[in-house]
Amino acid sequence: MRNFGVTMLLLLLPVAAWAHVGGSDTGLFNGLMHPVFGLDHLLAMVSVGVVSSQLGGQNIWRVPVAFVSTMVAGGVLGILGVALPFAELAITASVVALGTAIVLAHRLMSPWPITCMVLLFGVLHGHGHGIEIPKAVSPVLYTLGFLISTSVLHILGVLIGELATLQAWLSKGLRLAGGAVIVSGVAFLLRALSATVVGQ
Repeated sequence: MRNFGVTMLLLLLPVAAWAHVGGSDTGLFNGLMHPVFGLDHLLAMVSVGVVSSQLGGQNIWRVPVAFVSTMVAGGVLGILGVALPFAELAITASVVALGTAIVLAHRLMSPWPITCMVLLFGVLHGHGHGIEIPKAVSPVLYTLGFLISTSVLHILGVLIGELATLQAWLSKGLRLAGGAVIVSGVAFLLRALSATVVGQ
């Protein structure tokens, strides 16, 4: 399983390299960059990979695939302009929840509560991407871009999680990092709540 993340990363690298060619004109490059420059999205997507590694076994691929699958569905909803109440607040709350999952997750626990949580968060993050698609770009290519970027971030999270299994102090450090993700998520959530109150 430890070789899975490396293998997937190597498989995706040629696609990512191709995606940058002409991407700024089509939406592909915009889609690739959007998850990277949105810190809440970035933390959430890396956290999904980390948690999947902590759960171990088939969850290493099952949890990220669950996220990506429902993210596509959420992206379609966003592209179609379907509104999800409090979606932005829920996205920021997902960072808190995933940080908490990093602190608590281990290989002996049932993976289904976290998997169900990831399914929901995939819809929310996909919707957030979908509604932010620039009008001048191709929705299909933009979606492909953020799917590639998200997959790479998941793989990065898996590699971080697998690395943390090598030494006890790395595992403890990973859980401390989960705490830092929680703090960041709380900050995002407070900012989003403040913006919501000001906007009313």
